[in-house]
Amino acid sequence: MTGSFGTGERAKKITDEPQFIEAPEHPSVVALHDYLESVRGERELADRADIDPVKIAKFLPNMIIAEAVNGGEDFRTRLFGTALVELLGEERTGKLLSEFAEEGGAFSHGDPAAVQRRWIFITRKAFFGRKPVFVKVPFAASGRLYLVGHCLSVPLTAGGSEPAQTVGALFVARAETDTL
Repeated sequence: MTGSFGTGERAKKITDEPQFIEAPEHPSVVALHDYLESVRGERELADRADIDPVKIAKFLPNMIIAEAVNGGEDFRTRLFGTALVELLGEERTGKLLSEFAEEGGAFSHGDPAAVQRRWIFITRKAFFGRKPVFVKVPFAASGRLYLVGHCLSVPLTAGGSEPAQTVGALFVARAETDTL
């Protein structure tokens, strides 16, 4: 079984089409989301200062923190976890999302602009929607689905009431064992 994305041409096509889902499905996404919800409490949005890195240490290698630039026109990466660097083949800490995959890194499929559009679209959806976003992202090569990425992006305030950052994470599962 290859999960819900299919194989062959469908897998190749959907590699550029992340699926937005209503609720997290990967256990690590569920756990991280539950933690972020607990620090949010009764407020609309959690504040960045509420997050205790010690309590989410096991998730940090898979996490990204992005700070809004020009009101959310773009986002500057403040943290890009080591597992993300290893998976995607590019250190992105300090970069704008619009600069991702400039050198045609892993999974850019020769189209860095598509990589940038996906990251910006998902981040903006959480930021401007003022609520968590859950995404499944297929990874395929030679028309064969081999990994499924499970992502979340959550808006955060930074001492105020308006979104200023997003915190996100990407965890991967082998497509053969993905039960979705």
